Amino acid sequence: MCQKLGYLLALLVAFCQLFGRTTGEAVELNPKNLHDVIHGYELVLILFYAKPCRFSMNFMPIFDAAAHELRSTFGVDGKLQFGKINCLEHPGLESRFNVGKYPTVKIVRFGRVRDKEYRGQRSQDAIGKFVHKELQGPIAEFQSMSDLHKLRNQKDMIIGYFEHKDLYEYEVFRKTALTMTDNCQFHVSFGEAAMSMNPSGQSKLIFERNLARSDGNLNLNNEYSGSMSSFRELLSWMKKVCKPVVRELTFENTEEISEEGRPFLILFHHASDLKSVLEFENVIEAELMDQLDNINFLTADGKSFAHPLYHLDKSEEDLPLIVIDSFMHMYVFPNYTDIHTPGKLKQFIKNLFSGQLHMSFHITQAESAESVEADIQQDNQIDQEEITLSQESTTRTPVYKSKFKKLLPSKNRYTFAKDEL
Repeated sequence: MCQKLGYLLALLVAFCQLFGRTTGEAVELNPKNLHDVIHGYELVLILFYAKPCRFSMNFMPIFDAAAHELRSTFGVDGKLQFGKINCLEHPGLESRFNVGKYPTVKIVRFGRVRDKEYRGQRSQDAIGKFVHKELQGPIAEFQSMSDLHKLRNQKDMIIGYFEHKDLYEYEVFRKTALTMTDNCQFHVSFGEAAMSMNPSGQSKLIFERNLARSDGNLNLNNEYSGSMSSFRELLSWMKKVCKPVVRELTFENTEEISEEGRPFLILFHHASDLKSVLEFENVIEAELMDQLDNINFLTADGKSFAHPLYHLDKSEEDLPLIVIDSFMHMYVFPNYTDIHTPGKLKQFIKNLFSGQLHMSFHITQAESAESVEADIQQDNQIDQEEITLSQESTTRTPVYKSKFKKLLPSKNRYTFAKDEL
């Protein structure tokens, strides 16, 4: 009897440690408890670490402190959990989550791993702000279409109409939106406001890629036709329609986008110049949608990315400017206005993949240096001069042929690649 009682008590303690834990450090995860943890909470942050990695060990007490603070606020009702995985002890879990560097923080929503990782500052305060923002949810309520038209960013919207918030269909929409928050904007209208725009009174979801270019009416061809009560079906639809076409490149997301391994086609522009951004997007949507899996289409503030422009002997006066970064070389689209000539930008991309741009680069350099070998030596000399210049000035970072391949992460995201340990 005592033995059975002791066994039950041990089970109760283990259960409380796993699910009732509202304070203390992050839960150590392993193949036995992982499934229950990631499916037991709305939001789970998982730290993947390796003990030989000093950045991991420096970050772990910060991560544990954030877990202790935030779980006391959000952990009671199943909203939030923090976990950590020792990658050297559990290499199978490292592979399952596609972890290639330490430390890495993965974000899990309703048991599904988000495409994006946590890449913010490694401080307790920054993690706290991130969690608060995540748990607020991405859905914004609106009363009329004019509310949406007033938004500065009107791209990739999922617009929903529901009778009230207590509907199960709306809860499915909310959960799906939380899973897809990196890819779309989400807007919703309820009650009388929804009825004025959706006279049928039935719950409805519509995808709109760019409201600014519409005539004020929604494209009903993009209406969701599946089950409003099926999380899996709705998620599948959202993944299909919420595929980003053009993204804004910032210093915060450069490392992340670079890890996707696709070349960059970048429009450098003045921050106030929205006209060239719209022109760039129009050409891509009209001619280059078949290249989404081959190249990343990006826009970037030319002032913020002045150094890559400097490497190309360009400045803000030369904006707007279109450039390909292949992670080996950077190639300038000769004349920005040529994007209005059908097929010009598409041919520029074709020349990249055919090798013609790379060949032209070496031919041009060979002509000026009389040989490709001399060109390579010259490039190495230029790189060394730039590195020396960088060391003399604290405002510059080391630069190489491809400015985005070796753009260093911020001081708050130091990592070891796993093959460096």
